[in-house]
Amino acid sequence: MAQIQFGVNLRDPGSAMDFHELIRRADEWGFDVFAAPDHLGASAPFAALNAAAMLSDRLRLRTYVLNIGFWNPALLAREIATLDLLSGGRAELGLGAGYMKSEHVDAGLPWFGHARRMEILTDAVRELRTRLTDFRPAPVQQPIPFMVAAMSERGLALAAEQAEIVGFSGLRQVPGEEPGHFTIVSEEETARRVDEVRAAAGGRAYRSDVLVQMIKLGADPRESAEELATQLTEVTPKEVLASPFLLLARDAEEAADELRRREEVYGFDSVTTHQPSMAALGEVIAAYRR
Repeated sequence: MAQIQFGVNLRDPGSAMDFHELIRRADEWGFDVFAAPDHLGASAPFAALNAAAMLSDRLRLRTYVLNIGFWNPALLAREIATLDLLSGGRAELGLGAGYMKSEHVDAGLPWFGHARRMEILTDAVRELRTRLTDFRPAPVQQPIPFMVAAMSERGLALAAEQAEIVGFSGLRQVPGEEPGHFTIVSEEETARRVDEVRAAAGGRAYRSDVLVQMIKLGADPRESAEELATQLTEVTPKEVLASPFLLLARDAEEAADELRRREEVYGFDSVTTHQPSMAALGEVIAAYRR
């Protein structure tokens, strides 16, 4: 098996000094990817990634993921090409269909149903590929790796066909609730989606990224699952314990073994978590690489 790649997704940069320390720890703890999300009320993704590029000369820099409804492909091509050029070829372009209706409303942007958002995303991926092929000044990487993140059948099919990185987000919309109200995806649904991606890829090589929503070490996993189940929608403790999008373990060694198992079962060779779980994943990285 190939070595798992590890990433951390920015939640709050804090002050300039805090951000310096965050990037220093990401380097020291052996993270491979520094990622930045795309939400109103949070840091601007390209500003954060460009700052990270100046502080680390090894971390890969991934948008995780851009809400395509916020972006014009012509201007987005300029942003990602510049990031790749100035970072010496470390940019990764993560894209998604978007899921927060409230953010579109706040920004005065139109909100569409899922089918139309997927059409927009598909068209944008194709246009971005074309624009980046001839972009000047040219990015270092040819091509810049694309990531498409989703959990729907259609979104993951696009990722399987077009992206160098297939992103499994691990959340799904709760039926009947407002857009943006999610629950964690089950073990069974994950296995089904992985099989669909493998079939759609048709033997094409890609990296498979899993977003681990939370990591908890140091307690009995069953007790942690019971506690978490009370905070999630329509999920039992058994489903929490089995979900590939949560990592509950007694210690870092047990967690590392579980990630190896998930790579074997699902093909997840890239593991990303949110900033609040960064220290825990740092422990797991050390155990995994010992």
